[in-house]
Amino acid sequence: MANEKKLKTFEIRTDGSGEGATLHIADESGGELVLTATREQLDLIADEIDDLLNTTDEADEV
Repeated sequence: MANEKKLKTFEIRTDGSGEGATLHIADESGGELVLTATREQLDLIADEIDDLLNTTDEADEV
C-alpha cells in the first residue's frame, strides 16, 4: 500500500468538451497528482463520497 499523505487541495477542472474533467490533488508536501476522468468515473466518485458521508452522518446521529 502506498504511503498515505495529508490532502492539501483538491480541484476539478472541466475538459471543455463536457465529456470529463481533470482532477488535481495536492498533498501537504507539495506533491500533485493529476488524473483525467470521464463523466461516468466522476459520477462513481460522487456516489462513493455521498455514500461515505451518509454513513458517517448516520453514525453521528446515534
